[in-house]
Amino acid sequence: MVVIGFAGIINEMLDRAALKYLLPFDDATNMAQLGIYSACYKLSILMALFIQAFRYAAEPFFFNYAKQQDARQIYALVLNWFVICCVFLFLLVTLYIDVFQYFVGADYREGMNVVPVLLLASLLLGIYVNLSIWYKLTDRTLLGAGVSLMGAVITVILLLWWVPIYGYQGAAWAHLMCYGAMVILSYLLGRHYYPVPYQLWRVIGYVVFAVALYLANQWLIQVLHWSSLFTATGLLTLFLFTVVVVDGVPLLRQSRQR
Repeated sequence: MVVIGFAGIINEMLDRAALKYLLPFDDATNMAQLGIYSACYKLSILMALFIQAFRYAAEPFFFNYAKQQDARQIYALVLNWFVICCVFLFLLVTLYIDVFQYFVGADYREGMNVVPVLLLASLLLGIYVNLSIWYKLTDRTLLGAGVSLMGAVITVILLLWWVPIYGYQGAAWAHLMCYGAMVILSYLLGRHYYPVPYQLWRVIGYVVFAVALYLANQWLIQVLHWSSLFTATGLLTLFLFTVVVVDGVPLLRQSRQR
């Protein structure tokens, strides 16, 4: 668990510590770029706080519920609704980015294009937190440490590779690739050691749907010149309506049957 924690620190914090050394500019420019990245990184804190709160509440629940007959079905349901909540936060920040940008100083707003990438990376981290129950419930923490170390290796390699080329955008994408790889590997190992009937395509579908709504919002604003507030509200309403139809109504029906 110490190894897992150490690897997690690398995955979460190494980018900001290493940017000033890896960026290919002079010291003053490197520090300015680091300031832009750090300021924009703060806009992903809403997702990070939600994930941290979820972790504190969910892990005791996972252990306490493990002996119930329907435990694995409940774990799958938890992941599904966790992703729905994270996608809502992603859309809330990215669709209303014109409002959230005022939490960042005017001199730092040129880096706002990394915010969606950082939010998606945090979402994948949250999915990994859900999937990681397989090594905790089966006492295979060494394998869990291996997954975390693999993520740390990916982080280091991609930072060394992408930051000198793409700047702080490379650091944001390194985050996303790291957590994406950890999610895939953890899911595959979980299927072998502690299979849970996750609704995989529904989870993927919500993430893809969120990205599609974000891109649609950008297109409507930049190409058709629609009001950003109008498009954001309409697309967020569309997402909430979809959740109610696809997951909300069936869940209510199941609860009534019980």
